Amino acid sequence: RKQLLLMLSQNEADRLEVWAQPINTKDAATFRGKISSDKWIDHARTAFAVDPRIAFSMIMRFPTNSALSSEITQLVQTHILELRTIPEALPFFITPKAVDENSSLLQQLPHWAPCSVTQALEFLTPPYKGHPRVMAYVLRVLETYPPETVTFFMPQLVQSLRYDDDKLVEGYLLGAARRSNIFAHILIWHLQGECVPDEPGKEAAAPKATAFHSLLPAVREKIVDGFTPEARDMFEREFEFFDKVTSISGVLFPLPKEERRAGIKRELEKITVPGDDLYLPTATNKFVRGIQVDSGIPLQSAAKVPIMITFNVVDRDGDPNDVKPQACIFKVGDDCRQDVLALQVIALLRDIFQAVGLNLYLFPYGVLPTGPERGIIEVVPNTRSRNQMGETTDGGLLEIFQQDYGPVGSPSFEAAREMFMISSAGYAVASLLLQPKDRHNGNLLFDSHGRLVHIDFGFILEISPGGNMGFESAHFKLSHEMTQLLDPSGTMKSDTWNQFLRLCVKGYLAGRRHMNGIITTVNLMVDSGLPCFSRGEPIANLRKRFHPEMNEREAANFMVRTCVDAYNKWTTAGYDLIQYLQQGIEK
Repeated sequence: RKQLLLMLSQNEADRLEVWAQPINTKDAATFRGKISSDKWIDHARTAFAVDPRIAFSMIMRFPTNSALSSEITQLVQTHILELRTIPEALPFFITPKAVDENSSLLQQLPHWAPCSVTQALEFLTPPYKGHPRVMAYVLRVLETYPPETVTFFMPQLVQSLRYDDDKLVEGYLLGAARRSNIFAHILIWHLQGECVPDEPGKEAAAPKATAFHSLLPAVREKIVDGFTPEARDMFEREFEFFDKVTSISGVLFPLPKEERRAGIKRELEKITVPGDDLYLPTATNKFVRGIQVDSGIPLQSAAKVPIMITFNVVDRDGDPNDVKPQACIFKVGDDCRQDVLALQVIALLRDIFQAVGLNLYLFPYGVLPTGPERGIIEVVPNTRSRNQMGETTDGGLLEIFQQDYGPVGSPSFEAAREMFMISSAGYAVASLLLQPKDRHNGNLLFDSHGRLVHIDFGFILEISPGGNMGFESAHFKLSHEMTQLLDPSGTMKSDTWNQFLRLCVKGYLAGRRHMNGIITTVNLMVDSGLPCFSRGEPIANLRKRFHPEMNEREAANFMVRTCVDAYNKWTTAGYDLIQYLQQGIEK
């Protein structure tokens, strides 16, 4: 026991030392003796005897230690009846192998304590083959959460209908839809977003995919049939209103470009808000109070004519007289489901950072698919793109920040610089994991406080523009003008650069502790047909970027190297130049 306590205390001291000094690259742990496999097995048995939860937390600490993992698996399976109150034990006996063999251990599941939503969702992935006992447990867990909490994972739940041979997931979805109108509406929009538009000349889909797509309208119909008269009335008003707004795009398509703005205004004047309980589909806590009819703007797009419209909204639980503007983009002919996935990961990271008290900024704006290749995208308030900023000045970010916030060293400039730093660090961690490409200046926004916000996630994980040339080789965008703000010395020795590095390292270390939840969220979408899963090994490579085999200091050093590598990497500047030459997007 004493040896185990010493080892765990030493490991915790090492971890806290890294957290306290994230960019001190020396690894104290490497000078200690290696622990043999036999010793790990002893540690596992001792920990399990004291309290099984200590053994499970050791797996969190040493996720790639196979001796530890196999011994704890053995212990769980031997003492299974004593562990029913500990959800952390589940992964040690609910395994793809146990499912294949229909193991008798799975008979324990009806008596097991509920686990987290992300752990439950992992059991919906294909390796678990929709085993009835496992599915019944997962759905019992989901039932313990309010439906509105579960809506965050709606894309994953809809995908799991692919493997739902016993209709257990469908049963859960229909039940939750009866309990919550918002859950029902979000579910219907996602079901519609998964429907495939009929395109002549396209090859027939695989039978499993065809079965999935033919199931979706039937599930939608069952939800609508289950509505009470009041719920049906609200559903019809909500959907009809936003369908009318979305369909303006089709009306504009034949019009010449110069007449489109007037065309939007004409169409908006025909639409009234039918009732005071309509909400923005991308932000269910915002009630719509009206449309600003002069706000409609047609946008440039490779596909059809997306339009931007500003609504007057009030907070569901706020002051009913506090009306604020909220702009949304309505897209037709564009699949925005991949953006939803990227923004889910960004939202998970934001919650992780908040939970550990890290001052890192991410803005996961709302995106919702509402039909085949249709969707609504929330506009990030009070922002302009780096490209738009370039239209008013020839200077770089440093000059623009001085124009907007005052001279270097003034309180307002330094406050804006700090805002830029905490947001750049947040997006550095998110970008390392998601690998978003196409990071030109049209896709980088700055808000009125100086914070950076990334938008448009059409290329993530393994895919990149230009037939996957992989031109942007840095893990995240850190162009020369960004480094001028983050590193005034230009030599990677300034206090602000070191502070930026510390934030990046801490954000990465915090994210690593929730690796499984993030990977599960992405993995459940693997059969969705999204472009980001079309090549390479996206899930295996996502796991590699977390580096579970590294200890805390090694992971911290990896993140420092990643930041140094991104520092003014030539490929980022080269990509901006290509965008400038091709599309006139400012460098």
